[in-house]
Amino acid sequence: MSYLEKLKECEDRKDLARLLGFRPAALTSIVYKTPPEQKYSSFTIKKKDGSDRVIKAPSPHLKKLQTHLAHVLYACLEEIERARKASPVSYGFRRHGTISANAKNHKRRRYVLNLDLEDFFPTFNFGRVRGFFLNDKSFSLPEQVATTIAQIACDGTALPQGSPCSPVISELIGQILDLRLLRFAMKYGLRYSRYADDITFSTNQKVFPKAVALQSPSDLSEWVLGAELVKKIEGAGFQINDSKTRMHCRGSRQMVTGLVVNEKVNIKSEYYRNARAMCDSLFQQGQYFTRCLPSDKSDEEPQPDLTTSLNPLEGILSHIYSVTQSEERREFKAQREKPRAIRKLYRRFLFYKYCVALEAPLIITEGKTDPVYLREAIRRRTNFQPQLGKQTKQGFEYAIRFFNYGGQAHEITDLGGGSGDLKSIPLDYLRNIDASKQKWKPFKHMPMKHPVILLLDNDDGLGPVASTIKKNFGVSMTVTTLADFYHVTKNLYVVKTPEINGESCIEDLFPQKWLATKLKGKKFSAKSTIDPATEFGKEVFAKSVVKPNAAKIDFSGFDPLLDRVFAVLTHHANKKA
Repeated sequence: MSYLEKLKECEDRKDLARLLGFRPAALTSIVYKTPPEQKYSSFTIKKKDGSDRVIKAPSPHLKKLQTHLAHVLYACLEEIERARKASPVSYGFRRHGTISANAKNHKRRRYVLNLDLEDFFPTFNFGRVRGFFLNDKSFSLPEQVATTIAQIACDGTALPQGSPCSPVISELIGQILDLRLLRFAMKYGLRYSRYADDITFSTNQKVFPKAVALQSPSDLSEWVLGAELVKKIEGAGFQINDSKTRMHCRGSRQMVTGLVVNEKVNIKSEYYRNARAMCDSLFQQGQYFTRCLPSDKSDEEPQPDLTTSLNPLEGILSHIYSVTQSEERREFKAQREKPRAIRKLYRRFLFYKYCVALEAPLIITEGKTDPVYLREAIRRRTNFQPQLGKQTKQGFEYAIRFFNYGGQAHEITDLGGGSGDLKSIPLDYLRNIDASKQKWKPFKHMPMKHPVILLLDNDDGLGPVASTIKKNFGVSMTVTTLADFYHVTKNLYVVKTPEINGESCIEDLFPQKWLATKLKGKKFSAKSTIDPATEFGKEVFAKSVVKPNAAKIDFSGFDPLLDRVFAVLTHHANKKA
């Protein structure tokens, strides 16, 4: 049974609570017994125009309830759209919606009209939210269920900006506007799309329809919205922010949700130049500017607002890369062999983040299952605490970090999972630190307070990394060498799994009992290729054997490997001292 069917079968508040995974008494306590002033904490952030945007962050218990409601409603939204068999024209607040996908609708057009809805979330007041779930044909929920949903979602007045369920509810109710404006656009031969409160119409017609927008008689550079369009929007319960109405004609730079759409979807050139300047400042000084602050004295220039936080700049680079990548039609191999400028810049930043300015020791494994083993081993082998981790009131805190193969970073740094790809790490040290090996300026700000450890299985897969390191750094390692660790350069080290009768892999450190565990009649294989009919691989072993049985597994076999990791930490600390 789908979530929409389950929701429509709810007859009262108790049924809704159970659907959301809460006891009815718990839902009642959160929604009705918590004082209003304790439900949200408010703060403001600056908009681009300098005005304040009020964010209301829900309390932890309320946020969890709203998150569960959002999960159910997103599933309902997807089911409703599948039933319509039509592609959505709204791209904001969607699991797979992006500003690039929205902008693609309006590439290479003669006219591009942008307009903005005013006070978007406050528009969805309590009565409107409740009425939607009561009266919309897709829901038609009982009165108590619709009322409870509105009480969970609203701050007493309207949908607050900061609630996990505000976006999906705005999308559900916004479909009414989308259907009206889509029919309106088709009537006049226009393309229509919406991203949250940003609405765009575009066309290649020689004359833009006056019912949609027309030039102002007093100023031909200004455009005003047509009366018919205004009536459609206001009739759907929204107001227009006239100050943000913009018409972009062919020959000028055409923008949609901040992206250029003249020939292809792209970011503004000055946006990339600013990002490049920020990176250069970070690599040379360890800090960069995010904006300029006005001086208290009228005769002084604005001063740059400097920061050492990497998060804002990483967000900027990720945005640029995602937008430009949306138009990238080359195969992945070609992108790696001849990377674009943004890919090179993003890669340099990630090297700085993970290898230069790291805040804790970093272990880079051959794949995403090894960290699962190591985290559990560190947690269970108390003789290595607190050097590698410690138990706190909030939970177990690890003193080391593991490279995340689940994010975008592994693709940018050419780490696809596997020992062969790890040779890119020592090569990045050459590119970014050795001035004779690169076309750009080497890093000057290199704190390197903590080590970077490449953790490799001691088998044939060691070859590509070992040969790269031997060729460029003169450090020798083979399957038969027995050193606890290999110091490559700066803060870069290699640690092999302990030699167990010659070759070894990290899975060899588990007791045979657990390696012999069968799941649905299948046996475990640590090989890169498996027979799915009779075998299961490393990911299943980590998820279905190691994680659920971690308290029972004897991790003492990992002690020699953890000894080697600890030896690296000691060596690097002494070297820095």
